[in-house]
Amino acid sequence: MKKTIHSARWILLFLLILGIGGTVAGEEPLRMVGVNNGFNLQADLNVWAEKTASYQLYTSGDGLALRLYTGFDRDYLYLGFAVKDPYLTFQDDYSLEFQQSDHLRVSIFPSAGGQEPVTLYLLPTSKIKEPLFHLSGGSLHRRAVKIHSVLNKDDYFLAVALSLDELGLTPKTGTKLPLMIVINDLGKDGELRKLSVFPNDGYGFLAF
Repeated sequence: MKKTIHSARWILLFLLILGIGGTVAGEEPLRMVGVNNGFNLQADLNVWAEKTASYQLYTSGDGLALRLYTGFDRDYLYLGFAVKDPYLTFQDDYSLEFQQSDHLRVSIFPSAGGQEPVTLYLLPTSKIKEPLFHLSGGSLHRRAVKIHSVLNKDDYFLAVALSLDELGLTPKTGTKLPLMIVINDLGKDGELRKLSVFPNDGYGFLAF
């Protein structure tokens, strides 16, 4: 039953995007900007801030915060996630969902063809000192995803490039993509929080 309800919500959201069901009240899309082809995924954060659009999506009273950077070229959709977290822990780099580690969960619903959402579980570091990701849903292949991360004492930056071709997308003005971002935060007391950065059932929109 839960799976059926979840699928129905995504179908309704897809219809809203197509204009069949009207518009989402008060939902401002996150505009993406075009960048030079072959944008360097490993560029410094100041380059991301200069070349892409940026949005402060989440700030909490205990110091947790997330800023999103967005851009695209003819081949890739670029997403940058700057996360501030006073307590970072990465105990789990082996489970499929990194439950016992701080990480991000990002779901994108490609508007072309009505595919099910693609969900990325993004871990900024692991025991081998490299970022890891798990991929679920949709038809996106692992080779269509590139990631890079920079980890500091109380913050990290995750950069992701997603193949537009694999997503079935053409950067056309007006195209909107439903987006969900969840911060998986493990506190000092071991309490796990799953924090959505968007209101209204946790969905926002990316727009070309």
